[in-house]
Amino acid sequence: MNDPKLEIVGIPKLGYVKRKGITVSQEGPIKVECLPCGQSIPQVVQSAVDGVNLVDWAASNREFIETLLLKHRAILFRNFNVKAITEFEQFVKATSNGELLEYRDRSTPRTTQGNRIYTSTVHPAAQRINLHNEGTYWLKWPLKIYFCCLSISQQGGETPIADVRKVYQRIHPEIRDRFIEKKMMLVRNYNDGFGLTWQDVYQTNDRAEVEKYCRNNLIEFEWKDGDRLQTYQIRPAVQKHPQTGELLWFNHAAFFHYTTLEANIREVLLSEFNEDGLPYNTYYGDGTAIKPTDVEHICQAYQQEKVVFSWQEGDILMLDNMSIAHGREPYVGERQVVVAMSEAFIGSDSL
Repeated sequence: MNDPKLEIVGIPKLGYVKRKGITVSQEGPIKVECLPCGQSIPQVVQSAVDGVNLVDWAASNREFIETLLLKHRAILFRNFNVKAITEFEQFVKATSNGELLEYRDRSTPRTTQGNRIYTSTVHPAAQRINLHNEGTYWLKWPLKIYFCCLSISQQGGETPIADVRKVYQRIHPEIRDRFIEKKMMLVRNYNDGFGLTWQDVYQTNDRAEVEKYCRNNLIEFEWKDGDRLQTYQIRPAVQKHPQTGELLWFNHAAFFHYTTLEANIREVLLSEFNEDGLPYNTYYGDGTAIKPTDVEHICQAYQQEKVVFSWQEGDILMLDNMSIAHGREPYVGERQVVVAMSEAFIGSDSL
């Protein structure tokens, strides 16, 4: 470790800080430091003594956690012996407004593990999940997203992260300006034999409920023969952080673009459908195609800001969802990571 800054925070006094080298309080202090890789994200908060109850400490030090999150945007809580989903749920409630959010308008399958606690994306272990912020194509998305590792895989399975403030800065101004002007359109097709069904995505079998959700969330829809559905929604590609006003690359333009699919999957889908008939694809908001070279450039910007760390059992990762993208590396063996979202926020349609 390259001489990381270290802070000691005790209980119960909020924000009580001592510097490295000073005698540690016996009230249950914690230490804050960088990972051995020296990256500024995530900041690691861990117990400096045995027996610290993470939920109790978090409830007593909410202001300190909020300050640290705003400064670094990603916090990894480690060595607090978290073993149960119920404890994870209590921690999420203690460090947020207390209301956990539901997954609707899904893009991947998930299983409920409790009161709006979900498995992380159910996706083939051998495949990578590219970096993205949660819910950028929703009208209302979570300001905070949490991950808890209950069991680590035999190999791989990391949850990489990237600061999308820096991603925005890396993207060529001409490409950024084009997306700011035109926005982004997400087109989805359901019940063609590939991808999720509309029943899974909207968590209902009632067409009227789907139509109501779409109207309330500015999603255009068209029913087709054979119980098929096509939707499209236009969303901004760039948002401002609600507390700092910083510009953020906050969209799924590259994530859902057909060119980012693995080659064998892309070939199969394109042999069955044209581009606008794929399970999902992205365009500029005026319906024109996004250049594959622009998508590649955006993906490179994410890669240049990508930070990877290994999970330990009991870890909780807390992210400012608007500032930090997340993904998943391929893995071998069993892996259990659960996720929760909180603090719904409605963004602006313009900068």
